[in-house]
Amino acid sequence: MTNVKKRHVTIVTRQTVDVALTPHYVCRNEGRNMTEHDIETSGPPATGRPGMRAGAARSADTDAMHDRIVEKAEQLVRQFGFQKTTVADIAAELDMSPANVYRFFSSKAAICEDVARKLAADVREKMREAADDPSLGARERLRRLVLANHHEIVNRCIADKRTHAMVHAAVENNWSVVQEHQESIRQMIAEIISDGIDAGEFSVSDPEAASHCFQAALISACHPVIVEGRLRAGEDIQPTLDPLLDFALRGLGSREPSGG
Repeated sequence: MTNVKKRHVTIVTRQTVDVALTPHYVCRNEGRNMTEHDIETSGPPATGRPGMRAGAARSADTDAMHDRIVEKAEQLVRQFGFQKTTVADIAAELDMSPANVYRFFSSKAAICEDVARKLAADVREKMREAADDPSLGARERLRRLVLANHHEIVNRCIADKRTHAMVHAAVENNWSVVQEHQESIRQMIAEIISDGIDAGEFSVSDPEAASHCFQAALISACHPVIVEGRLRAGEDIQPTLDPLLDFALRGLGSREPSGG
């Protein structure tokens, strides 16, 4: 008798392609099969450009497409919210298949993390603009930096609630962009403290350590989730800012300018 080799034929659907192009993740609840929701919400890879799918070829065209996807995702998050925006929605808006989006990003979470990264960079730019005045002393520059940060958080909580919900998810799920953002702000603070030390305004000796303490002292005014909770509770935060800043600045050994 002739041996006949059996072949297993797999019917490939669009869904199969989309799933096949995503990386494999381990479910948080062991012993359960991966679902489409898990694929969309799993964390991003740790290699390559932030948010970019591991192994994606780097080129000007790749970067341009990456940015287009992020920009479109940001628009949809603002319009429909973080939870309701899907990879399929983003793909449809860009006139491409979800499979093509997955060529650049491993998951919906990876896309949204880059959206959050873009928003965080916008906040830091506004903070720099507020504090970037060489005619001001380090004390006033720090004050303006902190107030700009706080006001950006409040504005997003009130006027851009859908985007702020994504920021909330970023904090709760420990997206790497949160640590990146906090570290960038800490470095901005350290640079101003260093200038203040050189100018004789501050008596601390270690700008890096002082920036950690200064940032921690102001967490109630500069942490998006804490600020959101205070606003939800109906608290009027504004009157507390100046006393809080005065307290933190005294910790740097700061002095009021002579005659002021």
